[in-house]
Amino acid sequence: MQNLKLKFGNMFMGKIILTFIFFILQFSFFNDNAPLFAATEDHGQEQKKVAAPAAKTDKLFNEFSIPTPYSQPFKIAVDKNGIVWFTEQGNDALGRFDPKTAKFSEHPIPSAKGVGARRWEFSETEKKAFTGGFSVSSVGSLAGIAIDSKGNIWFAEMLGNKIGRFSPEKEEFSEHDIPTPNSGPYGIAIDSKDNVWFTERNANKIGRFNSSASSFKEYSIPTSNSKPAGIAVDQKDNVWFTLSDTNKIGMLESQTGKISEYNILTPSANPYDIAVDSKGNVWFTELSASANKLGMYSPQMKRFDEAVVPTSSSVPIGLVIDKYDRVWFTENKGNKIGVFDPASAIFREYEIPTMQSRPIGIAISLSGDIWYVESDREASKIGYIAGLASVPSKASEGGMQSNPEKKFSAQFVIIIIISVIAITILLSYLLMSFRKANKKL
Repeated sequence: MQNLKLKFGNMFMGKIILTFIFFILQFSFFNDNAPLFAATEDHGQEQKKVAAPAAKTDKLFNEFSIPTPYSQPFKIAVDKNGIVWFTEQGNDALGRFDPKTAKFSEHPIPSAKGVGARRWEFSETEKKAFTGGFSVSSVGSLAGIAIDSKGNIWFAEMLGNKIGRFSPEKEEFSEHDIPTPNSGPYGIAIDSKDNVWFTERNANKIGRFNSSASSFKEYSIPTSNSKPAGIAVDQKDNVWFTLSDTNKIGMLESQTGKISEYNILTPSANPYDIAVDSKGNVWFTELSASANKLGMYSPQMKRFDEAVVPTSSSVPIGLVIDKYDRVWFTENKGNKIGVFDPASAIFREYEIPTMQSRPIGIAISLSGDIWYVESDREASKIGYIAGLASVPSKASEGGMQSNPEKKFSAQFVIIIIISVIAITILLSYLLMSFRKANKKL
């Protein structure tokens, strides 16, 4: 009877340890569905909001009022010399700001000459649009902005149906009519060959302007009425864009012209801006109140992930990625600048001093300053947070970025250690049981 109990105990203990080892092996090697970053659970279902403690931000921010009132700055970019460029929708002008001298200059586009700014004149009981005797429905309205390798400033004219270029060296404009009438050019990006890519919101197309040949080529998007918005170019010169009305992101292969579309996890997310990180992951903002997320698509793994912005209904809109692959974004309704670190899955948000400033465009300088526009008609400013994008986070310093090879190596070491411990426990138990059995004999 005693030997039977001993045998039963040995078998029971052995099964427990073997089950434990099998669980560890299964968890480590076969968990292919684990999220790419820890701020998401269940892929678009209820998700946890990971946020760092709120920071007092008045001393972090620097804000500058644009000379022309009600200019409605929209998008922003910073050149290699640190000069800040931005589009003024309400003024039909290209803005320039030199941080060293804190001086502005504004350059009205030629096609809008004499039209006047789209301002509002107020009385106690009404407001009416300023027209100045001209029609303002078919000119200007600058949207996206980008800078090519030669330092030329490119921009889209939504109402003017043009792609514009400004040479800072010569202080000269050139404007180019898009073949499709009333196409609604919006987002703009430049590839490694200085081709200018842009979205056509009204025409449901992606356009390309060859700056060397001064020629256009347009690509129709398969899904109709998709309202393409943001646009970005990856390391292979593939063109990524958001389709805000059909809840997708798209990719155009620049070599073949083939377009692929990918459905976003969250329904009615209203994807807007888009950018590509150093690993080829595609990031985008989801600005609808029901979403309020940052989305990410991995072309390598062919999967989406999402992270919920901590401030509810904040309307994340503009997007840019720093050299550490942290995602900086503007919160249009939340009146904040946010940053998400995929390595640690932590958000941090910085409240803009000017209330209800409606930030939209965002860019990062070579020195790591985060520049943004305050598009509200009463704000009409640009601002920046000094240097934060150049400072590595603790996660970055510790090398916590996702690396499949390092992850596998770490898992393997853990498995070996746990297995050795489990086998040692099993052998010790068996040895102890054997000694007890011998004593009784």
